[in-house]
Amino acid sequence: MINLEIRQALKENLSDLSAGDKLVVACSGGADSLALVRAAVHVGRELAINVGAIVIDHQLQSGSALVSSGAAVLAEELGADPVELIAVEVVLGPGSGGLEAAARDARRSAFESYAAENGVKAILLGHTREDQAETVLLGLARGSGARSLSGMRAIEGLYRRPFLRLARELVRNTVSDLDVHEDPHNSDHTFARVRVRESILPLMETELGPGVAAALARTADMLRDDADALDEIAAKHGMIDEVEVLAKLPRAMRTRIIRKLAMSAGCTMNDLTREHVLNVDALIVHWHGQGPLNLPGLINVERTHGKLRFYHANEV
Repeated sequence: MINLEIRQALKENLSDLSAGDKLVVACSGGADSLALVRAAVHVGRELAINVGAIVIDHQLQSGSALVSSGAAVLAEELGADPVELIAVEVVLGPGSGGLEAAARDARRSAFESYAAENGVKAILLGHTREDQAETVLLGLARGSGARSLSGMRAIEGLYRRPFLRLARELVRNTVSDLDVHEDPHNSDHTFARVRVRESILPLMETELGPGVAAALARTADMLRDDADALDEIAAKHGMIDEVEVLAKLPRAMRTRIIRKLAMSAGCTMNDLTREHVLNVDALIVHWHGQGPLNLPGLINVERTHGKLRFYHANEV
């Protein structure tokens, strides 16, 4: 029997889908994703929605194929149909953003290709309230601004996170009868997220009292509303590159437009820092004849003829 709170969270998240629609659960074989498979299959039957699963083999660890096939078998036993096992190549190197980002990019590419080829309307991810709290703390540590602190969305295009407001313990209790696989990376303190999960959040709960994860998740919701409103206002100004016009806007607007201009020129989003953006902003509001600035992704920007010009470093 599926917990009522979990059933309600899923039904709310899937409320815009129709009978006969297809969705898939991203299943790693871990407790959170298996709980999502079990709950989604149950609710899918109620809503007449077809629920499948995708298992990604990142091929990063010895024996990963065996682990992935085991996850696929469990997903099938829980009622997901079809279950697709896809091996991906994780490309590391400059611009990849590191192992975690490169693995995420590889699996998302596989998810989206599968969805396009098979008419899938939604891909469900098993992130919980604690994952949201970890995301907020990591954004805070990076000093990445309101957008980063606003965390993950429950619905983000093709991707959906039905468990985002649910406690991890509640979710995992629903699969206590299963032999779940825990990715060794989830206990590797080389990764900042693991250190936040196993050391920092528990310490905050101890020193500040229980409920820190829930409070951080609420903070993310409020900051997301603010960031969305600012992004909407900035979007109305379009891709302005005229310095005189940009200089009259509030800095919160300018920095958003600068970020959009940089990314549209090919700047890598994960590597574009607040410092980069503020240096570009100085070309607008603190102009004293500065030369071109170097941005991630081999993108340069300079002020010329009253405009900001973004271009690839190899351009003549």
